[in-house]
Amino acid sequence: MSYEQAIKYLYNLQPIGIKFGLNNTLSLLAHFHNPHQKIKTIHVAGTNGKGSICSMLSSILQSAGYKVGLYTSPHLIDFTERISINGNPIPQSEVASLTEKIRYAINDGDFKANHPTFFEVVTVMALIYFYEQYLDLAIMEVGMGGRLDATNVIQPLMGIISTIALDHQQYLGKSLGHIAQEKAGIIKRGMPVIIGDCHPEILQIISYTCQKMGATLIQAPPLSNAHILHQDLSCQKFEVLCPKESPKQYSISLLGHHQIQNTLTTLTAAKKLNDLLPRQISHAQICKGLTSARWPGRIEVYPGSPLIIIDGAHNPAAAHSLSRFIKELKFLHLTLVIGVMKDKEIDKICQDLVPLAFRIILTRPNIARAALPRDILHILHSQSLLPNSVKVSMVDSIPEAITLAKTQSGLKDIICITGSLYTAGEAKVVLDER
Repeated sequence: MSYEQAIKYLYNLQPIGIKFGLNNTLSLLAHFHNPHQKIKTIHVAGTNGKGSICSMLSSILQSAGYKVGLYTSPHLIDFTERISINGNPIPQSEVASLTEKIRYAINDGDFKANHPTFFEVVTVMALIYFYEQYLDLAIMEVGMGGRLDATNVIQPLMGIISTIALDHQQYLGKSLGHIAQEKAGIIKRGMPVIIGDCHPEILQIISYTCQKMGATLIQAPPLSNAHILHQDLSCQKFEVLCPKESPKQYSISLLGHHQIQNTLTTLTAAKKLNDLLPRQISHAQICKGLTSARWPGRIEVYPGSPLIIIDGAHNPAAAHSLSRFIKELKFLHLTLVIGVMKDKEIDKICQDLVPLAFRIILTRPNIARAALPRDILHILHSQSLLPNSVKVSMVDSIPEAITLAKTQSGLKDIICITGSLYTAGEAKVVLDER
């Protein structure tokens, strides 16, 4: 099987859709002698920020000399981004080989009534690959929810829960409480659980689950404990005030206030890992890891005139963080390029961003789930989100949208391309090529 054949097979599993439950994943792993039971893992759940936390923590551990696997989703540009070791994506030859082995396992197994999904197969692929590569530990990002997510087959050293907000309500529940209960499903008996600064209702649910499971809950410091020293379009420098400790300074390349909160959660996790791992992680190694960490497609800036920002904000909370970042910049006009999935809360994603725009270009990434530009426009009109002064255009593809945005924008303007990670990924390909 070639890499191209493997990718075609995997993507042909996507129409199966999302099916919660662990049985398929466990059955496939049993065929391969349960590799997930033989590796050390860290499990990261949350609505927003979990990918950034995974990236920063992985970078810190690498700086401390550990061999670290990282499993995240979705990918931004290429499938191999989902599974990496010390920043190196899984080789295409490994994807092809493992896909063929898993396909045979599925054909040999009893899956006729419930065929494994794309995410179940890829999760199994990651766990087999990590085991075969003799890792020190693997960081596993939850795909959706937690309790019934395919990644929840692992028995981790530690759980981390990032920001929880409304998203995927059709699967996880309509309220923050319901969603928090699903995220809390990753909590295993006796393990430490790190949680970021959160709503009291969420903290109460996570705390109750920890008590029930005999798990130790550790809450990261709030954003108010971080004093910003410097911010520009390449980094943020800040110091953290902790009780009974002198202030410590850090620098990150990830932009936006929310990334400082994600860093505080990561720092709390790194500190606790010193109780769980054989080699201590020093302050210098933490600083080096944070400085080195990258997470493309999340408030990623392309310098120039006009300045271009791409961001995969795909829910209201993420869009709010992006709007807060934009408000702090100096510019003449904002050209907002929006491409969003039709199953998302389009009006709520747009409500903080649209009022900032001088002109809007509605488009769609090349994926079946994407909303049509005319449907986005209808939602904006029906919710009275479009001021009369805003100029609106519609184009059918991301490359066309970028060309039009550059043509219409002045040298002192900003172009922001957002609404989905699929939109950000396609924009990144175009901008990197140009």
